[in-house]
Amino acid sequence: MVNSRDTIKYSKATLGCFCLLVATVVLYLYFLNMSVVEVVLRTENVQTQRELNMEIATLEAKYIEAQHVIAGRIASLDGYNKDSQKVFVSRNKGSLVLRDN
Repeated sequence: MVNSRDTIKYSKATLGCFCLLVATVVLYLYFLNMSVVEVVLRTENVQTQRELNMEIATLEAKYIEAQHVIAGRIASLDGYNKDSQKVFVSRNKGSLVLRDN
């Protein structure tokens, strides 16, 4: 005949294994869910960063355009609109280094 103490001992071990299995499944599902949440958050952060970079590039382009307009206005002030004669280097004349002997 089977002793009742042996049955109680086996049922406690079985119950402990079952609880461990349930805890393992719950932890697995929790960590799986958290990894999916982290991927979604990271994707949203990357998208936000791209939008901010695009906005910064747009602002930089507007700044450069405004800078060119201001430089053009400054250049037309105080007589800077005059065209001066350009001086170019010519090889027609002999120099000290390149003389025809």
